[in-house]
Amino acid sequence: MVQYLIRLDDLCPTNNLSKWERFFDLFDHYDIKPMIAVIPDNKDPGLNICGDFNPVFWQLVRDLQKRNYFIALHGFQHLYVNENSGILKLNKKSEFAGLSLPDQELKINSAVQIFTRENIDSSMFIAPSHTFDRNTLIALNKCSDIHTISDGLIKHPYLKYGFSWIPVQLSEVEAKSSGTWTFNYHPETCTDKAFEKVRDFIHKNHKLFVRPSDLTFKPYTSVDFIAEKYRIYRRLVRDFVKHNLLACKTRFKYQQPL
Repeated sequence: MVQYLIRLDDLCPTNNLSKWERFFDLFDHYDIKPMIAVIPDNKDPGLNICGDFNPVFWQLVRDLQKRNYFIALHGFQHLYVNENSGILKLNKKSEFAGLSLPDQELKINSAVQIFTRENIDSSMFIAPSHTFDRNTLIALNKCSDIHTISDGLIKHPYLKYGFSWIPVQLSEVEAKSSGTWTFNYHPETCTDKAFEKVRDFIHKNHKLFVRPSDLTFKPYTSVDFIAEKYRIYRRLVRDFVKHNLLACKTRFKYQQPL
């Protein structure tokens, strides 16, 4: 059996919402309930797309919540403060990993207060760049009602450190024969071609999409640990090769004779 979920990252008040609305329209047409990673207090200049704070932003998030979208706390300010790779070791930049427990509690508490002020309920946490550590989980447990983490790379949802984990393995749609797979998109940088691929895939496979609340979670085992470490290693190797090939192509381009 195979089942799919989809997650959209980096919803914040300075987004180009037209890029998001085409996803929302697609999901509503097929009654798909995605996970939406909302930044409570965005300070990331890279996400300051439209400049001005959209005055209807929080109403939009409340509307998505009423449509039974799964709103997730996407960190606090989406600002990377160090190069700590956290539990998963996927990226060397973090808003949380490596910070003291009091510092992380302050961030989580501040983020939760914003959601509470705006009448947003969330039981899910999504760390920017997949980087967080055990202190992050302790802070979430102490300062919030969050009990689900959207992260990890194995093929099924699991239970670990007192949280329910929904793995996020793929950055674009891909047909699978078994397992539970989450497709992770960033609407701000999603090209028209990539969106058309999503649209066509959902048209063909919409009956295989499930909601996070439909999932069954299994205890995390030693076999899962090995499988996840292998997937992390394979992804790091792939990214290293891709980065170096790009660098070589760039050098070759500029070394060509005029």
